[in-house]
Amino acid sequence: MGVAISGIGMWYVIQTLKGKELKNTENIRRNVAEDNEKIFVIENEKMFRIRGEWIIDRKPLFPGYIFVTTDNTNDFNKRLYKNRMHLKLLEVDGVVTPIREEEEEYLKILGGEEHIVRFSQGYRVGDKVEITSGAFAGFEGEIRKLDRHNRRARLCLRLMGKDIEVEIGLGIVESIR
Repeated sequence: MGVAISGIGMWYVIQTLKGKELKNTENIRRNVAEDNEKIFVIENEKMFRIRGEWIIDRKPLFPGYIFVTTDNTNDFNKRLYKNRMHLKLLEVDGVVTPIREEEEEYLKILGGEEHIVRFSQGYRVGDKVEITSGAFAGFEGEIRKLDRHNRRARLCLRLMGKDIEVEIGLGIVESIR
């Protein structure tokens, strides 16, 4: 295990320190990755208020995680080690494992080619939230916490077979009773 079929380029995950995702992604691109390998962070648009103005900024959707497409995980890990990156591909039960195909497809839909999850908007209908635009339009999952004031929501997504709570940008346009 740990070696993908040539030409497939499955998605794998590297765990890194929170806040170091973009710096480490750039270092891996520059010093480790080969031309056929893609290294990226899935970013998430959020609204921030600065001096009374709302601006959109991007933060990692999965803090502490970098995504890699590679055809040869053993070689990739060796190159990470050789370049003293102190990082490696995530393992499940001691085996380098790609993210599940359905998770990859869902993340591709959310982030598109740019790997950017766009700010979403919706309505609150009683106790439910209906998301009408943005990356999460039509989302039916459980929203764990809604912060209308800061235009954010916490919800649960699956990654590597585990539920991970993430914070997304979500503006509630109106509450309908």
